[in-house]
Amino acid sequence: MLKFENPELDKRIGGLPLPSLTLIEGPNDSGKSVLVQQITYAALKSGLRVLYITTENTAKGLLSNMQSLNWDVVNFFAHGFFKITPLYTSGTRWSTEISKYFLTTLLNYVKKKHDFLDIVIIDSLTHLVAYASENDVLDFFSQCRQLVDLHNKTIILTLHSYSLNQELLVRVRAICDGHFNLSIRNFREKNYLTLNVAKLKGASQSSGSFISFEVTPAFGIKVLPFTTSKG
Repeated sequence: MLKFENPELDKRIGGLPLPSLTLIEGPNDSGKSVLVQQITYAALKSGLRVLYITTENTAKGLLSNMQSLNWDVVNFFAHGFFKITPLYTSGTRWSTEISKYFLTTLLNYVKKKHDFLDIVIIDSLTHLVAYASENDVLDFFSQCRQLVDLHNKTIILTLHSYSLNQELLVRVRAICDGHFNLSIRNFREKNYLTLNVAKLKGASQSSGSFISFEVTPAFGIKVLPFTTSKG
């Protein structure tokens, strides 16, 4: 189990099973990137090698974001334990064919790098899958599943829930070992970010309740002392 380097998350969730395939989904500004950055920091602190593929940031921007949340990863980056690969999609005229090209290229890149890494994070898949065919999406997730099972790698993928229809989302979630659902909820007239561990094989804690949190420079993810029930 990979601990989160966050005592409250470790207490509530228990850690992330290694190896595993995990899907993190939620709307805009719900904390998806912050959560995978927390996991990245924890993995690096544990001596694991991380490949972070970002479609929403640059290497400099990602390092700056993590430093601002008190996650010092610059030395890991300098020594090659933390590799960042920006995947630029701005201005792309999306179609089924273009989406398939990006998904295939992304998979081939990860396969070439898998001997030199332990964890792959792709943040985010939203643009790549929104115009893809159902078969191409399922093939992508199935091949990620094979990388996890055959090569003992851990892959973490983020996407916006709206990028796939509900029937396809159900099938994609079934392929994964873990499913984290992030949302924005109102409690006592204030909005908070919430994390629901909908599924996590091998977890020491049961799923179902929502973990409320906020993002602060001093703590990164600061878990709040209240939860809300599923529903």
